[in-house]
Amino acid sequence: MAAARDDFATHGFDGAKLDRIAKAAGVTKQLVYHYYKSKEELYSVVLDRVSDEVRAMLDDPDYDLLSPPDAVRVMIERIIQAYRERPYIIGMTVDQDLHKGEHISRRSNYIPSLQRFVTERISPLLERGVAERHFRSGQDPFLFYWSVFALASSVFTQSWAMSKSSGMDFETDEGIARWQAHVVDFVLQSITLPALPR
Repeated sequence: MAAARDDFATHGFDGAKLDRIAKAAGVTKQLVYHYYKSKEELYSVVLDRVSDEVRAMLDDPDYDLLSPPDAVRVMIERIIQAYRERPYIIGMTVDQDLHKGEHISRRSNYIPSLQRFVTERISPLLERGVAERHFRSGQDPFLFYWSVFALASSVFTQSWAMSKSSGMDFETDEGIARWQAHVVDFVLQSITLPALPR
């Protein structure tokens, strides 16, 4: 599975080769076909595994024990940590979006898993933030999640352009840490309830 994941992440769905995957895994191509009927089926299984890994890193019942602003901060930290520890996520994320989910089977858990995370974690977090007078009301949980995810992950998917255009090196630990701090501040400022005038 790791060989398939790495090949899809490096070469995309179109460029991935089952004979190369089999060779890297130390098995025959026929054995790969014994377990997976097609490249599409293998890709779908790999994508499900990767999305499960990411959700396991992001999903944390301890969010409920943190203040809403701290929970948002931890979520951003975990998105960035997931990309740092699992660089293959970058290729898989870009490739499946490029193909508009064309190779994701109807049985895939990818979209349902993501929807559950937003409805079971993000939505209650935002509601609690409003109830405790941390956040402004009216935040759509899916728009919030995708805004946060896009901002946090861009330091990996757009690092070259970001570095060249800004003169900052976003491929170093220091650059990534600087981006993480910026995203946390930016997101929290965008949703924080304005202080009442004295």
